[in-house]
Amino acid sequence: MLSLPSFDNQRLIFHAARQTLRKAEMARVAVREWLNQHDCELEEWKTKKASELGISISRLEQKLLATAQHQSITNKEKDNPNSEEDS
Repeated sequence: MLSLPSFDNQRLIFHAARQTLRKAEMARVAVREWLNQHDCELEEWKTKKASELGISISRLEQKLLATAQHQSITNKEKDNPNSEEDS
C-alpha cells in the first residue's frame, strides 16, 4: 500500500507529465499551423539559398537537417552535466 506522501508525489508527477504532454501538443499544432501559413515563403527561401550556394534544394534540406541534429545533440550534452567527454 502506498503511503500518503508517496501517493501525493506520484499524483503530482502524473499531472506534471500530463501538462508537459499537453503543452508539447499545443506547440506542435502551433508550429504546424505556422509552417502551413508560411509554406510558400519557406519554399522561396530554400530555392534562393540553394541557388546562392550552388546546390540542389534537396542537398540544402539535407544540410539543414544535419545541422539541426548536430545542434540538438550539442544542446543535450550541454544540458547533461554528468556526461563525460573523451579527451
